[in-house]
Amino acid sequence: MDAIRRGRLNEIDTVRGLALAMIFIDHVPGNPLENITIRNFGFADATEIFVFLAGLAAALAYFRKFTADRPWLASAKAAKRGFDLYLVHVFCIAVVAALVAWMAGATADPELYSWINLGPIFNDPAAGLMGVVTLGHQPGYFNILPMYICFMLALPVMMLIARASVGAMLVASATVWVVANMTGMNAPQWPNGGGWFFNPLAWQFVFAIGFVVGAGILGRAQVVPYRAWAWWLAAAYLVLALAMKLAAFYPARDMLPIPFFLYGQDKTFVTLPRILHLLALVYVVAYSPAGRWLRDLGANNPFAVMGRQGLAVFATGSLLAVAAQLVRVPLGGGVVLDVVLVSAGLVILVLLAGGLEWLKRSTTQTSARTATPARTTVAPARTAPAAPSAAVPPAKAFGPVRA
Repeated sequence: MDAIRRGRLNEIDTVRGLALAMIFIDHVPGNPLENITIRNFGFADATEIFVFLAGLAAALAYFRKFTADRPWLASAKAAKRGFDLYLVHVFCIAVVAALVAWMAGATADPELYSWINLGPIFNDPAAGLMGVVTLGHQPGYFNILPMYICFMLALPVMMLIARASVGAMLVASATVWVVANMTGMNAPQWPNGGGWFFNPLAWQFVFAIGFVVGAGILGRAQVVPYRAWAWWLAAAYLVLALAMKLAAFYPARDMLPIPFFLYGQDKTFVTLPRILHLLALVYVVAYSPAGRWLRDLGANNPFAVMGRQGLAVFATGSLLAVAAQLVRVPLGGGVVLDVVLVSAGLVILVLLAGGLEWLKRSTTQTSARTATPARTTVAPARTAPAAPSAAVPPAKAFGPVRA
């Protein structure tokens, strides 16, 4: 329970670290290691895991404060987190634009200026930069944080509803998800037009599901208890998803006489099969030896350390993924180079997370020592030993005191 009180669970940090590693690997397309990430084995990928855990972590970090007569404090902390995410997002895009501009000049390749949707920034800086700062323009590989920012800004409303009824909050979230899928409603892109790659109106449902699980952990109750039939049903769904993935079977929009989001595999609107795949995966792992193994890894395994430093690892991983692809431009790529680049990137992420952990520990210890006042020891005056009281025998003078 101490870990829950601190808002941390080692197995959650470990899975978040694994998701971050897979996101980095998948963001260097064509490298051999991307063949072993979760997206190759079903409908969902590491993004669903990341968003689900973000919702779970939000409940652990903010919901207790919100329900303990401190809603304004919890809301302010959530808003601050959203602002921190915004600053990191804008900073990353500035760094990427600088890297791409430098490589385009060094290689005399003007096509790089339009790579990963950077064209508006270079071709029309006024509109492009306005789009960046308003989150309307999102270069490729930098679509997740804007969605996450929206979730943190909406979190106070979610917690307000959840304080009255967690179920009502989930129903409201599901309703928004259904409406977004039925109508095609999405946050607008600008200046390019169209909608966000990760529709926040749809993906908030995954975040809300994670929030419900986190609220269940705070209540010291299993949100969905183990049932053998449910476990085998979830396992069967994972097998079905794997078979469809291996067969490259992607249902067309007019295949069935029901809404597409109930059977399609669209990522922008995070359709039902993707959500069910995520939930089945979580359920099967949680009630299997794999779940016990994750819990037994402890707090100091590399993935748990990465998970605890999620924002820094995600931002750095995104920059490293772009840098790795730019290195390919003059060198031509290849299996060996790709493996070296991705492996080096993973090592850098582990070292970064470990360094931040060490810095945080050192800062905490220094603050604790500074806050502890120095003690001055004064030697007691020497006096003749007093005779024991006649009411208390000497043998029991230092015995236990009983009420």
